[in-house]
Amino acid sequence: MSLTWKPPTAKIQDMENRLLDHFPGVIGFPVTPFSDADEFDAAAFRENISFMLDTRLAALAFTGSNGEMQSLTLDEYAALTATAGEMVAGKKGLIFGVGQTFRTAQAQARLAREAGADAVIIMAPYTPDMNEPGLADYYKAVAETAELPAFLYQTKWSGVIELSMLERLQDTENICMVKDENGNMSHYLNVRVNFGDRFHWINGMAEPFAPTYWNHGVHTFTSGLACFMPHVSTELHDRCSAGDWDRAKQILDEIVIPLYQMRNRRPGYKTSMIKRGMTLAGLKGGRVRRPLIEMSPEDRDDLKELMARTGLIAEPVAV
Repeated sequence: MSLTWKPPTAKIQDMENRLLDHFPGVIGFPVTPFSDADEFDAAAFRENISFMLDTRLAALAFTGSNGEMQSLTLDEYAALTATAGEMVAGKKGLIFGVGQTFRTAQAQARLAREAGADAVIIMAPYTPDMNEPGLADYYKAVAETAELPAFLYQTKWSGVIELSMLERLQDTENICMVKDENGNMSHYLNVRVNFGDRFHWINGMAEPFAPTYWNHGVHTFTSGLACFMPHVSTELHDRCSAGDWDRAKQILDEIVIPLYQMRNRRPGYKTSMIKRGMTLAGLKGGRVRRPLIEMSPEDRDDLKELMARTGLIAEPVAV
């Protein structure tokens, strides 16, 4: 397929903000805390936002996979976006994930805009008959509803966003970023060769891929670990920026990679490990919703020991 790339139009330039200006920084992905009764815990949510606001994180992205967007009702989504907008808008970059059914994604996009969002992340919906023309139409229509800069979300479960898909979307001017949670560097290089800077890439593989992506000019990364250790995430960004690769490697080897190994022990731990880490750090992570699972008692003990050993909690307190 012949791919053509067109420079950004004036309309795209008019939409530029701190998110589109290739800003360097760390985007924190807050969790959505649920109570033991499986209700959205609005008070805990506010406390967690206050904690993350008092950090050097560049932006907060709510209702992503770490925020369990797939499990939220529309009423919960509305309450969450209103609170996040009230607390975050104008202080840090504000981003919301949107997705689920087409009508739900449109409603979420409107709520995100009303809350003062700087951008939305559009997640691919579930369908038993996925096809490129239909998915492209979904992305376009949701982005047009949002009337905001939009990320595409490239995940392991949805696969890479093919060059042919990006060609279909290149004229939808506010679809201008990709959050990569797939980690296929070869694909990224092919996108860059074919599309230049038309689609600004964000390292959604988080801390472990920060040095690798950094040397390809991708200086923004996302982080779920920033929910309880934002100082570590932002220090890693600082070390990459300074070219201090020895310290960056030390942070990865001693803190980040062991946490990811813990997170990867069982499918379903991706968010529950973050929430447990928050609880150990004195924050309010809450519980996860089905079909996610809580960490086993043994794995909780191991996480507590790891966090104590690496200075993320003062001592291995009983929780």
